[in-house]
Amino acid sequence: MKKIILCAYIVLAAAIACTPKASPSTTDAVIPEASSVSSKQATIDAGHTIFTTKCTKCHGAKDKAVASKSYEELRPILAAMSKKAKLSREEVEQVSAYVYANAKK
Repeated sequence: MKKIILCAYIVLAAAIACTPKASPSTTDAVIPEASSVSSKQATIDAGHTIFTTKCTKCHGAKDKAVASKSYEELRPILAAMSKKAKLSREEVEQVSAYVYANAKK
């Protein structure tokens, strides 16, 4: 009986480990297109504050990572991470403005 339970547990653990993970493109967060990102300094500053308080809490300073990629490359990451960080729509717009201002052109 113990062997059956142990085998069932191992099969269940393997099945869970092998299931596909959610991809960044399947999130509900709406990341603005580059053409509609705010260029107001106040919005960029607010985005910087959110970035340094919420994003770096888990990841550490990622300013160099932002500067090394284009905004379009960062949009899927923003979508996934904004959902995990539980950002409001306004906060997403502010972080997007900050990322856009500091991303590789």
